[in-house]
Amino acid sequence: MGMLMLCFLMFEIEKQDTIVDLDQLKWKNRIVLFFPKEKEFDYDFTDSLLVEIKDRKIVYIIFNEEIESNREVNISDKYLNELTSKYKMGSRKDCWILIGLDGGVKLKEESKPDWRLILQTVDTMPMRIRETRNNL
Repeated sequence: MGMLMLCFLMFEIEKQDTIVDLDQLKWKNRIVLFFPKEKEFDYDFTDSLLVEIKDRKIVYIIFNEEIESNREVNISDKYLNELTSKYKMGSRKDCWILIGLDGGVKLKEESKPDWRLILQTVDTMPMRIRETRNNL
């Protein structure tokens, strides 16, 4: 019985709500939003990159024809327009944004996501330094 309860608790911990609003992620996850110029952008994540993303508590959302993410996402068209207006700000190029745990924009670039830069930037953030120090 104890093992069954442990498995259930682990499942509940891993279970995550569907994202309908970025405010749900504040203080829990860092966010990378990517607005590709071409709506049929295809990005291939390596297993090692996915591990690095998970380790840093990053949720990425790619606004293709269909929204792609490492989490379940159900964003309304109205909210998508708000996000595009707020973060893409009329850019006609590929555009990505890194948002910190506090909800503030940490980086914004007009290019395809530079994951090395994103991971390095996250690693210099005070809360990330504290996270890694606490995990030692």
